[in-house]
Amino acid sequence: MNAFPKPVIDAMADRTMRLHHMLWHRTRDSWADLTAGEKKVFSDHGWVPPRPSLGPTDPATGNRSVELDNKSGEDFLYMHRQMITEVNGILAEVGDPQYPRVQGWVTIPTPDDHDFPVPPAYELPGDPKGTQGLHDVKSPEAYDQIHAVETQVTDPAVLRQITLGRLGAAVEFFIHNALHMRWSAQMPQYRPGGDEFNVDPKWDDSAYNWLGDTYSSHVNPLFWRIHGWVDARIDDWMAANDVQGQVPWSFHPPWSGPQGGHDHGHHPVAHLALRARPGSAEAEALHSRLRAMDATVEDLKRAGVREPNRFPVHNGRL
Repeated sequence: MNAFPKPVIDAMADRTMRLHHMLWHRTRDSWADLTAGEKKVFSDHGWVPPRPSLGPTDPATGNRSVELDNKSGEDFLYMHRQMITEVNGILAEVGDPQYPRVQGWVTIPTPDDHDFPVPPAYELPGDPKGTQGLHDVKSPEAYDQIHAVETQVTDPAVLRQITLGRLGAAVEFFIHNALHMRWSAQMPQYRPGGDEFNVDPKWDDSAYNWLGDTYSSHVNPLFWRIHGWVDARIDDWMAANDVQGQVPWSFHPPWSGPQGGHDHGHHPVAHLALRARPGSAEAEALHSRLRAMDATVEDLKRAGVREPNRFPVHNGRL
């Protein structure tokens, strides 16, 4: 596998990009379980997801339901399509013939795939439950589950029967999260697993690209293989439903995080990270967003908010 172009890796490793990706995922996933006080901290900083991605924890089972029908799946598809669009713009300028654009998997690799072998299972320090889940998701049986859902979400007959939001939610929680953990590899060190908001600057080095952490996954070249596959599902849905032209999002636009004030600009963080040059307007806007998100994290830590920094894996089908 060829090395992903360095300008993209460096931009994705930028602290602002890391914080944005982490906070966007965390607010959607945790919202239904937050206390009123914890929600206020997020709200004070503009991080209020209009459509949470998961329901509250069931006290009897400890499980959480996936919000298949509140259109949060559109937010998931839109935000990552934004990232791909921005990265494709930089790749076109770089002109690397090995990476003319984000190249997703056409189909999810099988357990015996030679180009994309599943890395061996490993231990997550101090997290026996997470370690067991990691071993499970790397098993051949997990591939069977993933492939069964892939068969559904690529079937035009199925796609004609579901909304784009339901498709996005199913892809996110029944396939995408599992792919992140399945293709994650052992790292020399991990951010503390029980504290999402431990964001010491030492984790900003581009070498920290663990695919299982929302703070680092997008720095890993395999992230783009996964999300290229995810993004193609939008096109499949449109083709199955004979939709031409622009994606018919239900919201204008779907939610990709706080819009920011006048000093933040209106570009996605990925755009700013990829375009920032010393002294440029993009660099100034990026720094402004960094200050805002650093303040968000500090307030969350002071409030005692703690969240696991793993992609939650759910089993399910449409």
